Amino acid sequence: MTSTRERRTFRVLAAIGVVTALTAGATACSGSEETSAGATQLDPSLAKSAKGDVTVCGPTDASGVWKATMEAFNKAHSTMKARYVELGSSADDQLQQINQRMQTKSTQCDVLRLDVVWTAQLAAQGGLADMSKVMEPKLDQLIPSTASTLRYKDTYWGVPFYSNAGLLYYRTDEAKAPRTWQELYSYGEKDAGKGFLYQAAQSESLTVSFLELLYSAGGEVLDKDGKVAIDAPKTVDVLKFMRDGMDKGASPKSVLTYDEDATRLAFESGAGATMRNYPYAYAAGQKSGIAGKFAVTPLPGWNKPGAGIGVLGGSNLGVSAFSKNEAGAVAIIDFMTSEKWQESIAVNNALAPVTEAAYRSARVQKAMPFSRELLQALKSAKSRPVSPVYPQMSQAIYEAVGKVLSGSLSPEDAASTMAKEIDAATRTF
Repeated sequence: MTSTRERRTFRVLAAIGVVTALTAGATACSGSEETSAGATQLDPSLAKSAKGDVTVCGPTDASGVWKATMEAFNKAHSTMKARYVELGSSADDQLQQINQRMQTKSTQCDVLRLDVVWTAQLAAQGGLADMSKVMEPKLDQLIPSTASTLRYKDTYWGVPFYSNAGLLYYRTDEAKAPRTWQELYSYGEKDAGKGFLYQAAQSESLTVSFLELLYSAGGEVLDKDGKVAIDAPKTVDVLKFMRDGMDKGASPKSVLTYDEDATRLAFESGAGATMRNYPYAYAAGQKSGIAGKFAVTPLPGWNKPGAGIGVLGGSNLGVSAFSKNEAGAVAIIDFMTSEKWQESIAVNNALAPVTEAAYRSARVQKAMPFSRELLQALKSAKSRPVSPVYPQMSQAIYEAVGKVLSGSLSPEDAASTMAKEIDAATRTF
């Protein structure tokens, strides 16, 4: 899965870069057609005639959600047999495996588990079927932000399976739920024991931590036309805010080494009164020494009370352009995004459903006491920049932000550096 901790290094992704676009070799069949871009466009009616074997390829099944899904699907479909193939435990391994299959036009995988930042790259390579028609009847049920992670060049290249977004955890015995980022940072500035813990190690985690502030402040990496927009006053303001917070003790310098789990462990040990982390940390916290002493709220607003804007994570589902069972692929995707199964993955696997109806379920609300806050966070969250060269963008961001936090680069120079490197990356495609 997109590690529930949302941890990315992107070293392999950046090395892979964007390969030359492949020609989709899947043969159109009843219920599918060739689009002007050459991609096979699948129709939702395909599911009605589905039969035979269907293979889903994805990450190592640490949570058991994929095994449970295959078993439940097979039990409900007597004319079909679904199986799951693991492609590796890390996002890097999975993307390498997918790229290798695309380059050889492998027919092994019918359905591909997609990280939310892979859409543009894999679509540009010609490895995914056009899922726009399949998405049409689902859009009213899906949380709109989750669908946005699959849209590239006015086309949907998959369907969301489960989502993820950052939440703010706070010790109810030490702090109040902050209304703004500024109020949040003031807790640690006044009392070092109430510092804000977040992910600032130089990796994708830091990119996300930065984008949550940038988006909340109204900034962007790319404008609506896809032009680089990060060298702007709002970017400088956010970088100054993060640097000053570090200098004034709003956050301990130890966060410069933190990923999601290190942040969680520090919070549980009492190193800070507030923490930015993912939903998985809730259950872990309830089994620790701070059980019953913390609460969860959406990320705060920038300079004024209200919900901030988070960054979407999670896992999406795409159909390989080389699938030999497109009908079966559509059928299992329909099953995985059904209201019943979305409720099941929340209750049994603590994953964030992508259908809004699931959050109204009494079972989901009992299993995830913070489900209302999670839904609010997901509805206000945004995608990371949708681009075939996103890995290079992310690296440019986390390296520059990391240097600002360590004091080796000014916010102004960081904004300029990020813009130049991101612009250079986009020009390679």
